[in-house]
Amino acid sequence: MDVQNFFNSQEKERIQKAVDAAEERTAGEIVPMIVGASARYAEVELSGMMAGLIAGIATGLVYWNPWEPTELYLALPAVGGLLGLLLCRIPGMKRLLIPKKRIDAAVLARSLAAFTAHGLHYTKAHTGILILVSLLEHRVEVLADKGINEKVLQGVWDEIVNILTSGLKSGKACDAFCQAIERCGEILAMHFPRSPDDHDELADKLITEK
Repeated sequence: MDVQNFFNSQEKERIQKAVDAAEERTAGEIVPMIVGASARYAEVELSGMMAGLIAGIATGLVYWNPWEPTELYLALPAVGGLLGLLLCRIPGMKRLLIPKKRIDAAVLARSLAAFTAHGLHYTKAHTGILILVSLLEHRVEVLADKGINEKVLQGVWDEIVNILTSGLKSGKACDAFCQAIERCGEILAMHFPRSPDDHDELADKLITEK
């Protein structure tokens, strides 16, 4: 999925400004991120290819005609396998074929990896929070560091998830991101108000990855 162009430059700037504004009130570090997919899910494509291959073989056996060129029947499994592979690469089709538990595990694993890779666990008071949207799976994950988790229950972030998922479904992704970031800032400000000597520890821009 073309995640790099999901938002245009103006929308990316709006999201960055939303982070700037939210962090004016809190010592928390908000990191918005959007990825094309949380995993490759190669097993789905492999299963599609195998199903197409079997369908091609079955078609050849059912419609076998000894007067037809043998090459035609030899080609049917290859064509079926290719069609099965291509079908399972269509995002909507792939999403339907991935088990829910597999999606849950993949999105969480991608979030944990991103949390570490982008240094959210290095903030001084452990107040980094990641808001990750994974496009293929239509999932949103909010991951907070231990300093936040000691004061804010995980269930509180369900509101952020709902704001983003609703906005993505309605085609208002940028508005939803900005609203989610603003609300996240309000929640953090109640527990981690910004002190006069506070400074940004992490970049405020939207992170995009495949």
